[in-house]
Amino acid sequence: MHAAFLLGAVIVLGLIVADWMAFRRKTPAAVTYGVAVERQREALSVKRALFAADGVLTLPRGWARLFPEQGAILLQPDQKQFGVTFRTAWPLNGFVHYAGLEEPGPVTLTKRMPWSSVLLTALWFLTVAGGTLAYVASYAMAGGMSSAGGAFLAVALSGLGLLVCLFGLLVVVVAYRLENKRLMALYEEFRTSMTT
Repeated sequence: MHAAFLLGAVIVLGLIVADWMAFRRKTPAAVTYGVAVERQREALSVKRALFAADGVLTLPRGWARLFPEQGAILLQPDQKQFGVTFRTAWPLNGFVHYAGLEEPGPVTLTKRMPWSSVLLTALWFLTVAGGTLAYVASYAMAGGMSSAGGAFLAVALSGLGLLVCLFGLLVVVVAYRLENKRLMALYEEFRTSMTT
């Protein structure tokens, strides 16, 4: 039993590490990897001449890497330039998809997150919410709510489960806003470089 649990834990951990490694790649395959969590469109002229021969444009707080075959640019924030050396459990990659080079046209900034971050977060929320509901339902079916004290206990436990869900939601929102702030700062630098 312990060997099966250990093997399962190693497999899950291996899948998470492989997912994060695939998410951090700087290859054309990275353009479509991960869960798209947000998109925004605008008109912008993407200038090929600003990129070096290897397709990299150095920005004050990161890099923009051109993938002409995919019609996309990967934005890579340099974490040290933002005063931090870590990423949250919900990192974001930004991809600028363009229709054409050297002429004004529609571009779409797509923000992507690793599959494991989204799936584990959803699983955690389902476990907490489902566990709370299952406990309250089984408690009620066992007659626990037949007295005022029992009903109060059920309400208190439901409130505790709700507080845990709200705290988890707060952590996810704060982490997303932090990662999004870094990415959008780099996107603004990219836009500025394309318009000057």
